[in-house]
Amino acid sequence: MKSFKNLSLLFFFAIFLSACHTDPVENYFVEATESPDFFVLNIPANIITFDESELDAETLRQIHSIKKMNVLVYKNNKDIHQKKEKFEEAKRLLHSGDFKLLTKIKNEGYQVLLTYDGLPDKIEEIIFLGKDKQFNFLLGRIKGKDLNVNNILKALKHVQKVNRTQAESVLQIFKQP
Repeated sequence: MKSFKNLSLLFFFAIFLSACHTDPVENYFVEATESPDFFVLNIPANIITFDESELDAETLRQIHSIKKMNVLVYKNNKDIHQKKEKFEEAKRLLHSGDFKLLTKIKNEGYQVLLTYDGLPDKIEEIIFLGKDKQFNFLLGRIKGKDLNVNNILKALKHVQKVNRTQAESVLQIFKQP
């Protein structure tokens, strides 16, 4: 009977510890939504279309498993030092967990870092961090089902267009004071 109590206590302690395990990216998103320095965009996955004739069935299945993207945009333009500090804080998130580098992109003053969580053939989440020369930045995440690194990179090469109507409504947020 005493071993049953000890086993039960150990079981509940394990459940408690697993419940206390928090996702640092999730925590960052939650805290940022409460900050006046950030705004959150929930972007539907269908904002981007692909040349589906160039993609195999498995890549298409994975792309269609993505339902939306969550993006945090840092909108405080007052202090470059504060922007750098907040950017570095977001960057540390990508180095704090089990995220693996997918790719880095540098182009005309913009930098984007793409990382992922999971195994290369069973990605659970893609996290991206982008910034410009003035340290304006955004942090985003894409959740899908069993995404594959090679299929994601293949799909990105075949982006056909961005839905302008949806993109314009997203871009209007950037024009607000």
